[in-house]
Amino acid sequence: MVEHHNGIVGVRGSNPLGSTILRRHTFCHEPSSAEADCPATMKPPSATTIRVAGFFIAVLAVVCLPFAIFGEDFAQPLLNSQAQPGGALILIAIALLGVDSVAPVPSTFVILFLAAKAGPVAGIVGGTIGLTVGVLTAAWLGRAAVGRIAPRFFPDAELARLRENLEKRLTLTLACWRAVPVMAETTVILAAAAGVPLRRIFAATLLPNLLVALIYSVAADDTFWTACAAFFATLAASAALWWFVARCEEKKKT
Repeated sequence: MVEHHNGIVGVRGSNPLGSTILRRHTFCHEPSSAEADCPATMKPPSATTIRVAGFFIAVLAVVCLPFAIFGEDFAQPLLNSQAQPGGALILIAIALLGVDSVAPVPSTFVILFLAAKAGPVAGIVGGTIGLTVGVLTAAWLGRAAVGRIAPRFFPDAELARLRENLEKRLTLTLACWRAVPVMAETTVILAAAAGVPLRRIFAATLLPNLLVALIYSVAADDTFWTACAAFFATLAASAALWWFVARCEEKKKT
């Protein structure tokens, strides 16, 4: 006779003396194939991760806000005000690129326009200087304004850890985002707000600024497809730089 007692299976029988014997058999539960294939439960994001994401989204919204309010035609009348290409047009382009973190200035269009009207050399020189001034402006905004808000998001220890992580991959983080509109300004603001020194931000972005200005200036011919090709060329250059720096870091570790 088979009996079940709280998950234990017993077989009851009789011995020669007439008493009963309960033979106990225990069984180990084996997971089914469906249970074996089921992935482990994912842990919810930590409070630090949520704060970092919220802080990043807030800075990104600040950079995007001027475009949402004024649109992208802010720079067009100023550039068209100079009918003859020359020093004035270059200065206007530099000024526009210098405030692209706080004003709705499409830096790609400004460099293309400058190079098409004043020549590729003017586009390279003016574009590089303008983008560099824009980095300094974004860094100032990050240090003076956003940096004062950052302690409300992070304790001092977390802010110091965030700064340390940014400094370890500063070239990758800043240089490789220079070709991406909005993200170029956002990453500089975040780095400065976290306390990364200005000289390091300047050094990490100077060569990428030159590269971006060079590609757009060489490709400037006022056509949409050329602008698209130049944009993807800058993305490819950023990806190549990312791969090269990551490869160098791996070699140093080994």
